[in-house]
Parts: sequence; C-alpha cells; structure tokens
Amino acid sequence: DDGYLSGYAAAVLEQRLGWAAGSYGLTVSDGQLRLNAREHTDSDAAHSALASIDGVRSVRLTRPGDAAEPVAGRWFPTEELFRPALADPKEPRFFVSPRHYDTSTDTLWLVEVGYGANFPVYGHVDEAGNGWNVGISGGLFGLFNLEADSFDLINADYTVGIPFTWRQGATSARLRLYHQSSHLGDEFLLNAAPERVNLSFESLEGLIAYDLTPFRVYGGGEVLLHREPADLDRLMAHAGIEYFSATATTLVPGLRGRPFAGLDLKSYAEHDWSIDRSLKVGMQFDAPHSDHYLRLSIDGYRGYSPHGQFYDDRISYLGLGVLFGI
Repeated sequence: DDGYLSGYAAAVLEQRLGWAAGSYGLTVSDGQLRLNAREHTDSDAAHSALASIDGVRSVRLTRPGDAAEPVAGRWFPTEELFRPALADPKEPRFFVSPRHYDTSTDTLWLVEVGYGANFPVYGHVDEAGNGWNVGISGGLFGLFNLEADSFDLINADYTVGIPFTWRQGATSARLRLYHQSSHLGDEFLLNAAPERVNLSFESLEGLIAYDLTPFRVYGGGEVLLHREPADLDRLMAHAGIEYFSATATTLVPGLRGRPFAGLDLKSYAEHDWSIDRSLKVGMQFDAPHSDHYLRLSIDGYRGYSPHGQFYDDRISYLGLGVLFGI
C-alpha cells in the first residue's frame, strides 16, 4: 500500500544511499512516487532504486537545477484527482456485465456493455498531487437481450460532459456539466412495440469525497438544467461508501490482486426520494509498473432502472461485472 511504499522508499534513500532524513520530499499516491531530489547529485541512482521496488508504478524526480514543477498549468495531466465511484452504474467505463433481471413484467437475462472514460485536458497540480483538472468525459451504455435470437439492443444511453476535478490531501471533489440522451434499439421497437419516451437532459453534478484509507465516503447530488420530458423533477441526491484494499496480494509473479467493495445510493425527487442501491464486490488485478488493470465483480442493483428509456420502472438484477482499466 502507499504507506508501506513510502516507508520502504524512505528506508532505501536513507540507508542505502545515505540521504539525511528531511533532505528530500517524498509523496506516494496509488503507487506513484514523487521525489524532490534537488539537494542530491545521485538522483539517477535514487530513481533506479525506487523504480525497482515491487508495487511502485512510476517515479517522478525533481533533480538538482530543476525548477519547482510549475503549478501554473499543464496540458493532458495524468493525475486522477477524483476517483470515479466504484459502484455508480452510470460512470463512463469500459465494461461488460451479464445479469439476471427481475422487472414488474418479466425475468430475463440481459447484458450491459459500456464504453467511456474521463480525460483530463488541462490542470494545475503540484508535486504533492494537489490541485485541479478540467477535461472531457463521454460514455455509451448499451443494454442487450441475451434471450433474443439476435441479442436485440434494448436501450442505449449516451453521455458527454465537462468534469472539473479538485484535490487537497484526502479531500477531493468533482463538478461536472453533462448531457445524456437515451434511445431504444430498432429490433426491440419492432418486436415489442413499446411506448417510447424521448429522454434527454443536461445536468449539473457535484460530488465531494474523503479518503479514510482503505475506505472512502462521498456525497452530493445533481440538478437538471434542461430536461425532456419537461415535467421531470430536477433534483437528485447521491452518496456512497467504498472499500479498496490498501494491500495487494501477489497471486503469481508479476500479477497482484486486491479486494474491493462499493455501495452507491441515489435518490430522485422524480421517484419521491426512493433510494436506488447499486452494490459491487470483487477483486482488482494489476501489475507493478503498469497503469492497466482488470476488475471482476459481483454486481447487484435494486431500485428504479438506471437505463434511460425505462427510468420509471422498478427493477433488480444480479450479475457478473468485468471492467477494463486502460
């Protein structure tokens, strides 16, 4: 975990390289080390020694003669200042999730496939990882019927937004303006002849989170700025709690696993503040020195449907989630 890596890295610098305590600045965030080595001429040796530590994903050094990393702006920053909620079913991600659904009219097997990401474009982030980013986000969430002969597309939700993220120590936040539109699949329209709803809206979301490693809590809400149908209530409350193990277990050489769990809660004025519950419990697999990962989870949901065209239907589902972190 980050605390272990910080202590291990400090021991390497002080005992192996002879650096005096307090003569350097060291921060660790999600396996990424930042080191202020301006007072030391053997910074290359420090970089090699720290990069060889199992669990360290990257090392960034400030060497003698380097100016302090400017807080005044950087294009395409890599820092993830606000981590997307683990169990939020509408976070832009790359995933596939086959599930067994119970609805008011039927029980059936469906699969949801998602494509999407948050992409920071410009930010001011200091050497300790504090600051802000602004970027773009987009996602596609497609729901398919596994019991139909041609796996009919039932519903597709499209989102695009502009997130502003911020972090100061253990506190982080996201303010996001985004658009969502929802559409029924052609084959589903032909075969089921449902009553179509033209669901489309622009929403302003605000979330704030606090890290209590290995736990995180967050809360906030949304307000619809423009919506169709025009009689949709505007307000939504949003909260959640997560556990993400700070300790990784080596499964085979070069492959680690760490358990996680997340509970996401949403409550809409449109549904008289009934609480929609989304739960994910699983394992993340990753490797040292890599930003990629794979998550396997058991996914459960109970409440009003998160699939746009069916927002007024109460559902529950249980299934398997496979998420790709790229």
